[in-house]
Amino acid sequence: MRNACPDMLIFMTVKRAPYQIISSKEKEIMKGMKKIIGAGIVAVLAVIAVYTFVAVKTENSSDKVQLRLAHGQAADSEIGETIDYLTDLVAEDDSMNMEVTMYPSGVLGSETSLVEMVQAGILDMAKVSANTLGQFEDNYGVFSLPYLFVDQEHYYEAMASSKEIQNLFESTRDKGYIAIGYYANGARNFYMVDDIAVTDPSVLKGKKIRAMVSSTSMEMIELMGGSPVSMASSETYTSLQQGIVDGAENTELALTVDKHEEIVKSYTYTEHQYSPDIYIISTKTWDSLSPEQQDYLRECLVKLNDNFVSKYNQMMEDAIEEAEGEGVTVYRDIDKTAFIEAVQPMHEEFEAKGDDYKALYEDIQSCADSVEKGDE
Repeated sequence: MRNACPDMLIFMTVKRAPYQIISSKEKEIMKGMKKIIGAGIVAVLAVIAVYTFVAVKTENSSDKVQLRLAHGQAADSEIGETIDYLTDLVAEDDSMNMEVTMYPSGVLGSETSLVEMVQAGILDMAKVSANTLGQFEDNYGVFSLPYLFVDQEHYYEAMASSKEIQNLFESTRDKGYIAIGYYANGARNFYMVDDIAVTDPSVLKGKKIRAMVSSTSMEMIELMGGSPVSMASSETYTSLQQGIVDGAENTELALTVDKHEEIVKSYTYTEHQYSPDIYIISTKTWDSLSPEQQDYLRECLVKLNDNFVSKYNQMMEDAIEEAEGEGVTVYRDIDKTAFIEAVQPMHEEFEAKGDDYKALYEDIQSCADSVEKGDE
C-alpha cells in the first residue's frame, strides 16, 4: 500500500460494495482531493516550463549579454522573418556584446502572459500589440481610436516624432517595463461575405461584424453602423463561413494568411485604424545595459522597423492581388468623412480622461500638420 501511486490510493479509499451510496460529505472530500492533485500537476508542469526556459538561457550563455524576445507571429511567416532580422542587426557590431534569441509563434504564451513575464523580469523583451498594453496602461488606448491617424504618412510621422508617444513609452517604468521601439502594423479595413462596398455607416446597419475582444472595438463598430460580435481571431474563419457574422475588419493579411479570401467577396479600404505593435523590455534588463548598449538596441529597432516599412506595401499589394485572384472585389479611395464624424465621440471621451490624455492626443494630431507642411 505504501508504494501505491496517489490515484490508486484515492481509488482504494473510496472503493465500496456495488451500488452503495456515497454521502455528499464524502463526495466533497473526493472532489477536494482531485482538485489538490490537479493543482499539483499544473504546478509541476509550470515549474518544468520555467526551469526549461531558464535552463536554455544558461546553456546558451556566453560572454555576450543574452536578450530573449518573444512574440506571437509564426516563425516562417513574412512578418516573423522580418522580426527575426533583429538577431542579425544586433550581431553586426560585435563590440556591443549582445545577442538576441527569438521565441516566436506564441510558444511562451499569450501576449498578456508575455507582458507579465517581462514585468517580472523572467523574459527580457516582447513584441505585443498596443491593444494588449492598454490592459496595463490606459493611455495606450489612444492607438485604438479609429481615425486617430488620417493616413499612413501621418501614422509613420507620429510614431517617429511625437514627444508624447515617447513619454508614453517611458511612463511604465514603475510597472516593470518600458517600450523602446515599435512595429508599424498596417491599416484595418472592412471586408464582407457579400460583395458590398462599405462606404458609410448605413452600409453596415444590421450587419454582424466580428469585433476584437475589447470594449473599444465593440464601440467603434457600433458607431460605424454595425452590430459587433466579439470573438477571438481564431474563430473568425468559421464564423464567416457559417454566417454567424456578415463581415470583419483587419489588414489585408487576414485575407491570405488566415484564408478569409476563401469566404468573403469584398474588401473596402476604410483605413479606420492604424494600431502599432510595441517592443517592450524589462526595466531590470534595460538597467543592466550600458548607455551605449541601450542606444544601440534602440537604433537596431529603428532599422528593423524601417526594413519592415520598406517591404510592407509590397506585402499588402501581393496579398490583395492574391485575394482578387480568389474573386474578392476590392474597393479603394472611398470618402471616409461619414465614418470619421461617426467615431468622434470616442476621441472626445479619450481627451476628457485627463490632461495627460489630451496632451498625448493633441501631439499625435499635430504630426498630421507636419506631414502636410512637408508635402508643400
